[in-house]
Amino acid sequence: MDYQVKLFHHFNEDLKLNWRNLEKDSYHNCFNSLAWVENYASSFKKSMNDFQLRVFVIFHKDRPICIFPFEIIKKYKINILKWAGDAKSDFNKPIQKKNFSFEKESFKLIWNKILQMMPELDLIYLKNQINFSESQNNPLVNILKNLKEGVIYQITLPDKWKDYTNTVLKKKFYSDLMRTKRLIKKYGKVEFLIAKNSEEKKIFLNLLIKQKRENLEKLNIVTFSENDLNFYKNFEKYDDKKYITQASAIKLNGEFIAMHWGIIIDDYYYYLLPSIKSQSFKKFSPGKLLLSLLIRWSISKKLKFFDFGLGEESYKQKWSNKKTHIYSTKNYRYYVHKLQYYNLLEKFLEMCNLRLHLQGKDWYKFSLGYRLRTLQYK
Repeated sequence: MDYQVKLFHHFNEDLKLNWRNLEKDSYHNCFNSLAWVENYASSFKKSMNDFQLRVFVIFHKDRPICIFPFEIIKKYKINILKWAGDAKSDFNKPIQKKNFSFEKESFKLIWNKILQMMPELDLIYLKNQINFSESQNNPLVNILKNLKEGVIYQITLPDKWKDYTNTVLKKKFYSDLMRTKRLIKKYGKVEFLIAKNSEEKKIFLNLLIKQKRENLEKLNIVTFSENDLNFYKNFEKYDDKKYITQASAIKLNGEFIAMHWGIIIDDYYYYLLPSIKSQSFKKFSPGKLLLSLLIRWSISKKLKFFDFGLGEESYKQKWSNKKTHIYSTKNYRYYVHKLQYYNLLEKFLEMCNLRLHLQGKDWYKFSLGYRLRTLQYK
């Protein structure tokens, strides 16, 4: 096998150099960029020691051709392998060199090697995975066993806004959109704004997070924390020419009634963090209006795709003409031979006041699988 596997536990200069170089020649997205994952670690982990990073760099003929950015978290004394930063990522995939694909048997050997380098691992749970592109497959999706868990809605953008409204949007939906625009203009001055510099982006972000907190509190939903705010603020500080962050808004009579923060990378626009002022402006559908302006802006800038990210909300389908499936890799039984889980099972059964007798290895595997399936990993 002409492949070498190198494991990194920290964001050292060697890892960063390989990561950045591979990003320049890969179909990567904002969620598996070095900036996104490193920012996640610094924003949400109390210390870098709390972040059990496991990044595997695959070399072919001494050149990096693929990176798997993982982390290990511990729940119920179980070590779980996840994508690094998946709590803030809409979807996940490795960073892989363009025009390169693994042969099935070669990748299986590489994957086994990766697992052997993590003897502490108990459970594999790699969620929200997608393929790279129509011409290049994600080996974790196409070679390993996966569960299809949902879709991501996208727009393949035409050259002109008129072509989009004629071919993608239904007539009634477009008529409602135009009616909304006419309605809101009757109430005063309407402005579409895009932050011009880092200071304006900072102001927009503070207002956006404030809006989201107020809306979520009214629904008795856990609000955005300071860590969430810092995550997006700190991401703005990363100097990376591969992507551009954008903060936008609609103002009505000088008041911000809808806002959004997103990322442009290559020819993709990622629709990530929308917000509206309050229910009092709902009749104007400010979120719908801002979304239409962002799509129109993306077409004017000759972008090719508009990505709505994770979630199957009905409104996304109305704007879209494309969907991408997402998959999860789950392996509950890979390390069930560990004897310590007999004790875990016995304690669990005692807690549930069950009087069952462990009878053999097969029953033990089934019980551990059942126990793990009852947990909700997020």
